[in-house]
Amino acid sequence: MGWFRNLDVLLTVQRSATPFLDSVMRGISFLGSEFFYFAVLLFLYWSGRRKPAIHLACTVLLSLYASFLLKELFHLPRPAGAGLRVLETVEDFSFPSGHAQSTASFWFFLAFSSRKPSVFLLGGTIVFLVALSRLYLGVHYLEDVLFGALFGFGLAFGFRKLLSLAAQRKVSLPYALVLLGLLSTVLFVASPSPLAVKTSGALSGTLLGYLLARWFGFPERPLVPGEYLLGAGTVALVYLGGKMLPLPHEGWLWVRYLSLTFSATFLFPGLLHSLRHDSRRHSQLLP
Repeated sequence: MGWFRNLDVLLTVQRSATPFLDSVMRGISFLGSEFFYFAVLLFLYWSGRRKPAIHLACTVLLSLYASFLLKELFHLPRPAGAGLRVLETVEDFSFPSGHAQSTASFWFFLAFSSRKPSVFLLGGTIVFLVALSRLYLGVHYLEDVLFGALFGFGLAFGFRKLLSLAAQRKVSLPYALVLLGLLSTVLFVASPSPLAVKTSGALSGTLLGYLLARWFGFPERPLVPGEYLLGAGTVALVYLGGKMLPLPHEGWLWVRYLSLTFSATFLFPGLLHSLRHDSRRHSQLLP
């Protein structure tokens, strides 16, 4: 590992630290967080761009799952040592960096899909900045962010190719649901940690909700601002309600995150479709 897992690299990055730069780096690091991608993907999905949103969601969630799997496999500790400032509390293992990996997966999947040099440049810049922020915050070694970024790049490339091949074969919805059931079972059984359990549940709920929304023919159209707020409130209620319930078994954690993403991809679009339908009927009855 040598230089790539050397504390001196982190100390060099932190040499120019200031309170203002601390805040900037925390903000940049947020661009690689699960919450950021959840919000962005929800906005895309509810803006009438369901298929691109689902493709990106699958890319990011599979990348996160792989990251948690590798962390448990290698069991490498977080940076620690004299003079190191650790500006973020983290409890899982160090290798690879989930922030760098998911950021690379998201942006390079976009780049491979658009085939625009400007998107590659933008994505590469954001990946670099997120990776740098993880070093600055003292939570990762250089090795962690380099491998995470490269692995995320490879996963984005591979998944984009897989989707291109799948597009050549039309898969029926019932068959897709069976495949989803098999995938969900495998990922849940193989989950090495609670974080991986959450991710596999979120992926299952995302895909199930999307497939059922297609099956029921929910229209794809952008929401108005008030509808975005209603959607955010619905998802927040499901999340907070799930947190209040006890978790007697790890399987309930899987159910909680499946419910969260299922509410975003199916329950809320279904509720909105019903409200719009009732509103149209009411307006037609008025003299």
